[in-house]
Amino acid sequence: MNPLAQKGSYAGAMGIGQFMPSSFRRYAVDFDGDGKRNIWTNNVDAIGSVANYFHRFGWETGQPVIKATQVDPNAVEKLLSLKFEPQYSLQQLKQMGLRYQGDEADNTPSMFIDLETQIGTAYWVGFKNYYVITRYNRSKHYAMAVYQLAEEIANRYEQTQ
Repeated sequence: MNPLAQKGSYAGAMGIGQFMPSSFRRYAVDFDGDGKRNIWTNNVDAIGSVANYFHRFGWETGQPVIKATQVDPNAVEKLLSLKFEPQYSLQQLKQMGLRYQGDEADNTPSMFIDLETQIGTAYWVGFKNYYVITRYNRSKHYAMAVYQLAEEIANRYEQTQ
């Protein structure tokens, strides 16, 4: 392809998944086996390339992404001051005021997340897979949207089977 004819965003992102050139070089794959890494017009290569990106950043199939939680109102500020990465065990977060009732083991690496909704602030426990999504796009809102869209697609797919 003619490199001068390719179009991208003002920042240089290109293709369906909006890969930066360095990400294209590292993570784009020829997922359909036609000998080309085409993230511009080939949905199979584009989706496969995003999946490869997630894989390379540590995505763990079958592991949790993010789950709703409650929190002691007096603990919100402290929990929000923690680093935005899953470097705390669930046990540590619970000791700080998290009221999580999920099935994950207390030693599961986790992070605390707040998201504004139409009815107020919602609190979440993010896991490694949520963090992986934020390596693709640093926005916690983007990561939540990706997760919720994936869940909806999976639910509709299961209904057709």
